Amino acid sequence: MTKLAEVAVDVKHPAVKGEYYYIVPEPLKDKVRVGSRVKVPFNNSMVEGVVIRFLEPGDAVPDFQLKEIIDVDERFILPQFMLELARKLASYYSTNLIDFLKLMLPPSVSILKEAVYTTSVEEIGEIRSGTQKEVFRVIRDRGPATVDIISKITGLAKSSVRNALTALMKKGFIKRDYRVKSDIREFPQSEAQPVSHRLTYEQARALEEIIKNMEAERKPVLLFGITGSGKTEVYIKAIERLLARGKRALVLVPEISLTPQMMERFYNRFPGRVAMIHSGLSRSERFLEWYRIYKGDADITIGARSAIFAPIKDLGLIIIDEEHESSYKQVEFPFYDARQVACFRAEAEGAAIIFGSATPSVESFYRAVKGEYIFLKLTRRVSGRPLPPIEIVDMREELKSGNRHIFSRKLCSEMEAALSRGEQVILFLNRRGHSTFVLCRDCGFVLKCPHCDISLTYHSIDKSGRCHYCGYRVKAPDTCPDCDSRNIRFFGAGTEKVEQEFKIRFPGVNVVRVDADSTSRKGSLQRMLSEFKSGKAQVMIGTQSIAKGLDFPGVSLVGIIAADTTLNLPDFRAGERTFQLISQVAGRAGRGQIPGKVIVQTYSPESSAVIAACGYNYKAFYREELMNRKKFEYPPFCHMMNLTFTGADQDLVRIAAEDVKKILEHRISPVVKILGPIPAPRFRVKDNFRYNILLKSTEPERLIEAGEVLKNLKNLNKKVYLTWDMDPQDLL
Repeated sequence: MTKLAEVAVDVKHPAVKGEYYYIVPEPLKDKVRVGSRVKVPFNNSMVEGVVIRFLEPGDAVPDFQLKEIIDVDERFILPQFMLELARKLASYYSTNLIDFLKLMLPPSVSILKEAVYTTSVEEIGEIRSGTQKEVFRVIRDRGPATVDIISKITGLAKSSVRNALTALMKKGFIKRDYRVKSDIREFPQSEAQPVSHRLTYEQARALEEIIKNMEAERKPVLLFGITGSGKTEVYIKAIERLLARGKRALVLVPEISLTPQMMERFYNRFPGRVAMIHSGLSRSERFLEWYRIYKGDADITIGARSAIFAPIKDLGLIIIDEEHESSYKQVEFPFYDARQVACFRAEAEGAAIIFGSATPSVESFYRAVKGEYIFLKLTRRVSGRPLPPIEIVDMREELKSGNRHIFSRKLCSEMEAALSRGEQVILFLNRRGHSTFVLCRDCGFVLKCPHCDISLTYHSIDKSGRCHYCGYRVKAPDTCPDCDSRNIRFFGAGTEKVEQEFKIRFPGVNVVRVDADSTSRKGSLQRMLSEFKSGKAQVMIGTQSIAKGLDFPGVSLVGIIAADTTLNLPDFRAGERTFQLISQVAGRAGRGQIPGKVIVQTYSPESSAVIAACGYNYKAFYREELMNRKKFEYPPFCHMMNLTFTGADQDLVRIAAEDVKKILEHRISPVVKILGPIPAPRFRVKDNFRYNILLKSTEPERLIEAGEVLKNLKNLNKKVYLTWDMDPQDLL
């Protein structure tokens, strides 16, 4: 009897993307299973797909000739719970099933195998060879081991190890098996002195509530702990209890920059039981870690956003650290929010979930206050030291007094004092590059990207103007291309300029700069963080990747160069992000035995977000922010879907947006508010014009229905590309 499989195929064109029937040929009948990655013919090409079910007797069979599955990857199958999660996400985000199945699959790579040795007996009795005795003891005491591992532990040459292994196998003392070869670098044991892991009273109370919840209703938990209050130790203690019950844990962090430090801490506490998943790994490294998780060889998985799709079996706990971070939202197709995916996954798999932050998102805070989340607080630092005092410097007054430099007089004097005492300093500016734009002071010419509606950022390292949206690069002019004037000036400041001016003022002080430009090479980020942690560098200058999660006890001073960078963006979350950035960066100071201090430079000292952050007054901030969100109908008081129309012809894009609005007005529920279309704040990017339509509703089901309408549109102009983003993090 012919066996038929339904396969979700990975094809580029959205109009033909979907599920198709294929014949399972006789040689593959015992190999192809639900969840298998297969290769199938599609039109005139070969594509990958995932088997989602087999047809049962009585199912309707297509009357046209079906093609056969060509090949199957026998190394793994996607578990049923992952297939169900993909279905849930495809429905919620109104996409095709394969769009999320792809995120759950490992990279397609060729994998090497290596020999691994285990003992067959407890003792080897009398054996003359000291080398054989030593090799046997390593395998017996450590567990499964390779030639490389045995050689590293014993110091014996690999040839000697191999000879001993051959002799031990002949005598029946050990046996050999094969496993996928791993080239993932193990994290070294911490060089730090052993520290006490005794919990504070607040930590112990929080842990008690978390354990009680894990064993009962498994309600979402918001762990609201100030910077330095020991949230990570609470996570670790909760995981220790979880592992004792035979369950596994997933820990999400928002940035790759936080992964090495988190990995080191977890690896030292759970040696050999931790895996990591993030985009900084090579394809082979990513597969190997994915495969370890899939085989159950790792009990704890740590990673950035994409780790939410790791194939963890017996999942008992999901921890989302720094849960307020927007980087948990995927801003490219397929759009998804890892926090929402975590909620779906926790509910389906019966796992507990913890959201942790010193500055929770407005939505999470609101849910906790309403009682939808268990609300736990850590209000004191584990060191017993208070939060560092924050001083606001009005940069308008600096200008009036004649100071036109990046650093205020107050920040300069504090840096000089801290450096003279041998203490460390962090300088934060959430903008990379040297200068924000290049201007001719005679005719007003501004160097702009020819492909995007934005001025080019000046980078001093190669004297170029760069577009941070499309990657366009051009040499910065020495003379104005419009009027031939040599009066070219560079305005605004980025991290390169901060570094340059710092070195002029404080020559000889070692500095590391952490931003997307300086950390583009693999391993460079870890090297810089290690250099700063060891004290080789006394100053760290960086963007938002250094704003959270990092723990450097030697830092006594934090300088926020411009607190206004996010404040004036045309986005409803601008105030929230400003509050969070100031609070998080300030928390890097005074985490050790040295008292800390924070200087915040701003041109908007009267901003309620700035005032609340500098006064550590989270209640005032959330109260005012929730009042404004309710007044203007923004989350958490509604759900949103942002539609973006993109194309090279501005008129065609606008007309398409207007046509889709008319369709929606007739085909979706009247409870959905339709706003727009309007030109997007980033109106032109990569030679394409952009228009937005914003949908709002208190009922998310109505937006899901709208997404289905959009997914099935047939008459959209082929020169216009439409995307829709459920629960957008910004509207830019």
